[in-house]
Amino acid sequence: MIAWIVFLFVLVIISKMLVDKAKYEKSTYKKETQFSYWKVKRDKGLNGEYLTVNEIDQLKGFHKVLVNVYLPKARGGGTTEIDIVLLHESGIYSIESKNYSGWIFGNEEYKNWTQTLPNGKKQVFYNPIKQNRTHINALKRQLKELDGGFFKSIIVFSERCELKKIVLTSTDSKVIKRKRLRHVIYNEGTRVLSGSQILSIYKQLKEYSNVAHDVKVAHIAEVKKRQR
Repeated sequence: MIAWIVFLFVLVIISKMLVDKAKYEKSTYKKETQFSYWKVKRDKGLNGEYLTVNEIDQLKGFHKVLVNVYLPKARGGGTTEIDIVLLHESGIYSIESKNYSGWIFGNEEYKNWTQTLPNGKKQVFYNPIKQNRTHINALKRQLKELDGGFFKSIIVFSERCELKKIVLTSTDSKVIKRKRLRHVIYNEGTRVLSGSQILSIYKQLKEYSNVAHDVKVAHIAEVKKRQR
């Protein structure tokens, strides 16, 4: 009897996994990254991006998505990596994905924010608003012909965390949990980009999401060097 129950339990788990994998294989995230299902499932950061893109896929209105976009910096060489770029009728969104758990504390003016885990352990991470401003500026340099007001910054945290105390001193960035993403975009309202513009911008930026492996390696090395 116990063996039969265990067998059924394993069968249910495998069935759910196969359904989940089939869903992933058809996703925009897989199309854009070509990452394997297992690579994304094992990597917390990539899985957070995948879940965020899934939210975007449910948006109404014409849109295109790019993932892991490596744009050149203004000075000193190197690249800055944007997790997700959403090209929507209401604007161009630079989305920074933070697939964190625990309590999140942050102030727009501070260099670092804090993640407090249930066991009391604290982790410090670079202010994602400042991080995303770098991304926005890189996008503006690449898309000089567009009005600066078209570019919007959104920081998306996991549903597994609680935004305990986030202090914002300006209105140019949104800090939200993943399930509010579509609501925030819908509230932007005004249509500023046509379908043809979106396709043209997508084509222009796509080359920066299909970068060579050595570009990615150099970017990671640069990030680690800054963190020392």
